[in-house]
Amino acid sequence: MKPTIILSALAAMTALVSQPAAAYPIKTTGKTLASPQLAVDLLRQIQAYSKTTGGCAFVFSAHMQVLPRTYVPVAPAAPATARGGHFEEWTVNACAARQRFLIAMWPSPRGGADFTVTPITGRMPLHSN
Repeated sequence: MKPTIILSALAAMTALVSQPAAAYPIKTTGKTLASPQLAVDLLRQIQAYSKTTGGCAFVFSAHMQVLPRTYVPVAPAAPATARGGHFEEWTVNACAARQRFLIAMWPSPRGGADFTVTPITGRMPLHSN
């Protein structure tokens, strides 16, 4: 499936997971290997984290990047590659701040996929690198 189709489906589905009074599409760029449903689940996790740490769950945009198979996390993380999965880095614009997350995904023995979402940075101003 083409990344453009996945991202379009992701944007449409993301609007459905938002709070009913604040249904909005999330602008996505880059590439992810997550299925549209898995991407929505990951964004829900990021929204919950943002609400807990920043006081709001408004995610405006996400840039997704698949990391090389040789990538090894600096900090302890789920051993995604050892479990047949991979890592991605998502840079999210949430609540008027940027934050980077390490996403680990691997096939679940129950079907579908298991994942972890780990903050790489704290909340940064939107204009920072």
